[in-house]
Amino acid sequence: MAAISDYETVAGEHEGEMTLKGSRFIGIVMPCPDEPSIQENLVRVASRYRDATHYCWAAVFNGSERRERSSDNGEPSGTAGKPILMTLKGTGMSDAMVVVVRYFGGTLLGTGGLVHAYTEASKLALQGAERRRLSACAVYRFTLDYPYYNRFEAKMQDMMARRPECEFYEKVDVTAWVPIGREEEFESRITDLTERHVRLMRLKDAYI
Repeated sequence: MAAISDYETVAGEHEGEMTLKGSRFIGIVMPCPDEPSIQENLVRVASRYRDATHYCWAAVFNGSERRERSSDNGEPSGTAGKPILMTLKGTGMSDAMVVVVRYFGGTLLGTGGLVHAYTEASKLALQGAERRRLSACAVYRFTLDYPYYNRFEAKMQDMMARRPECEFYEKVDVTAWVPIGREEEFESRITDLTERHVRLMRLKDAYI
């Protein structure tokens, strides 16, 4: 499996709206970390915008190991889901979903008009969305005698992506998050620091 990497996602929901020849298009961007979140988001959007003609969408999820899904939701093939997906992918974000709600205005827009409308509604939703960055980390679990823990506290904090979690007993159980790409350096430094009196257990990589 490929190593995970840092990525940006959307921090919350944001909407943008446009009208074209009487049809109303409302773009909504929202977090979507996994595939089950797609249906959850669609249910929320449908309850908010009842009686809409279409709920077209695209999602990029699964962190830096990106997966994609999209739907035209009854619009002509390739006129809605694909342009929404292309717009979303253009931001470089993952764990995000864009739904474009359409209320039909009585005038057919044609293939080109639909692609334009769904693209622009997606852009309007994404342009004002707040982003946040997630850092990919190797996660380690290990136990230190107190003298070694004191050295660890004093000399290893520059290696940490966040403050370690520690449980204090006869010894100190430590969970540490190390940025991906610095694993070898971390392992070498802590081994030297503890005079090889440490057994590192690497857990599943995670984002913080």
